[in-house]
Amino acid sequence: MIVNGSDAIVKTTDPMQTDAGRATYLNPDLAAHPLLGFETRYAEARRRAAEAKAKRKASGRDRKVPDPYSAAARFGHEAIELRRAVRDRLENGYMLPFGQKIAGRWRSAFVENGLRSEDNPILRLFVTLVPKGGKARSSNDKATLDIQSRSKLLTLDYAYIELNKEFLGAIRIDCDGIFASPQHLLHALGELVRDGKLPCLPHIIVGDLLDDGTYHRPHFIFLLPPGTAVWKSDDKRCRGDIVRLFLGVSSGLTKALLPLGADPAAPATTMRMKNPLSPLWHTLTPNRHTMPTLSDYAEWVDTRSSREALVRQAAAVQSGMGLKASNITFNTLRERGVALLIDWHFKADACMKGPRAALANHLHTALEDHARTMELDDTRLSYVIAKVADRLALDFDPAKLQGGKNRQRLLHIVDGMTNVRDRQRAGAEYSQDIRRERSLEKLVEVYAAMLNRSETLSPEKLASRAGVSRSTAYRHLAACQQICANRCIVKKVGIAPCNDNPEQQQGAMADGESLCRNALPEGTRGKACDERVCAQPNAEDDDLRVIEERETWIAMQEGRISGSQTHLGISAVSDIVFDSCP
Repeated sequence: MIVNGSDAIVKTTDPMQTDAGRATYLNPDLAAHPLLGFETRYAEARRRAAEAKAKRKASGRDRKVPDPYSAAARFGHEAIELRRAVRDRLENGYMLPFGQKIAGRWRSAFVENGLRSEDNPILRLFVTLVPKGGKARSSNDKATLDIQSRSKLLTLDYAYIELNKEFLGAIRIDCDGIFASPQHLLHALGELVRDGKLPCLPHIIVGDLLDDGTYHRPHFIFLLPPGTAVWKSDDKRCRGDIVRLFLGVSSGLTKALLPLGADPAAPATTMRMKNPLSPLWHTLTPNRHTMPTLSDYAEWVDTRSSREALVRQAAAVQSGMGLKASNITFNTLRERGVALLIDWHFKADACMKGPRAALANHLHTALEDHARTMELDDTRLSYVIAKVADRLALDFDPAKLQGGKNRQRLLHIVDGMTNVRDRQRAGAEYSQDIRRERSLEKLVEVYAAMLNRSETLSPEKLASRAGVSRSTAYRHLAACQQICANRCIVKKVGIAPCNDNPEQQQGAMADGESLCRNALPEGTRGKACDERVCAQPNAEDDDLRVIEERETWIAMQEGRISGSQTHLGISAVSDIVFDSCP
């Protein structure tokens, strides 16, 4: 028996045909069988829809005309225009109809035929890393990326593109260098590969080729093999150690490329980069065969490099100031930048509005104004300012304004030390020197004030008023006496009567000033030179007597002279009492 639910019964509805309205059977053997066939719900729904359509058509009612201003009509027109634009792009290529400013510089009108990914397997692999049409973000301005088109083909014509941020399949390294030509850049990269600092050449190099032949600020893109993208998600099943390995490999590649101007301040997981498929850039694919995995990269590069240390090293390399001078300047500018961020945030300043790139520009301008008073060349200083501004703007977090740490501030001291104990010892010695200088500043200030008021001088009082321990006061008492004595000597030289020999007088003044500068510690010269112990010119004899009494007392305490050997010009009763030192 043959049973067919959809074709078992045929009912003729045409009135012009014979047997109109009567049911007929395709298979005569089924006429005598009680079970005619089976019909699914899907087939029943189609049959009912066909019957309703035939009934409406037979009734002669006019079909409803759609509204041309409805959403459906608008979507239909957009789909037609999109298909037309895609067909025009494939047939006529990319065309910039008139000159305009794109990606930071003026570009003249041009036409580029075809697609760059047609015969290039590396660029085809790059296309697979871009989200589907309607989800991929792109723009001609790197600060503002958005969905430009529902067609992936048209999206890939923009200057900047964002890859899939959930599955990381590419490592992008920003470069701030300017090269004589793309061939010079390839030669420099080949030397790094021959020296063993890189496992292979970048798979994609995309930069701006100017009319004079120079190659500006390229991006180095290292692709991971197909199927080995790193999953980065908030899902609890996502492995954080793999993501950390990805970040470590990115930092290691940046460290290896620092001599070429790699920018460690750029974030590693944003997947925002110059689009190698855009006709606006010059694209190279020097590596089409070697494609290491993350584990292979980790065997070649240093995955333990921190971003903060790399930013400071990049500032030293690009400015040419040396690591010590650059790092000290970096610390000073960073402290100023943090203070500006705190002030702008709590005042709701307009500088805090907008993207992070705009905030970095505001910081750069403010730090340039602050750095005009520093005795450094503006050209060299601008590199350090740029790194400080980019790093602070990238890591800005209002919740951590008061508790941010200035990491790697001692990089110029511990650079090259691989042992943790050596680094800790060097940091402890540096901190001890800083505390010693600060304690000496406090003691000198209190000692000078007490001496100026003719108070009783003792280590206990110095320690109490300066807020330091008594052992510190005992240890720095001799230095305080020497510094204050040198101040008085400089004061006497300044008010000495005119000499017949002006050259000799200038030499004495120069010697006195150099003596004062050499005697004072770093950071206390400005305050110490302003606080004159002997302030009145008519009190010269009293000041000399005070100095002679103090020097005599010091000599007696050290045992160099006895009490009977005091100078005859010193009075027996003094108005200053010096306590004995242990």
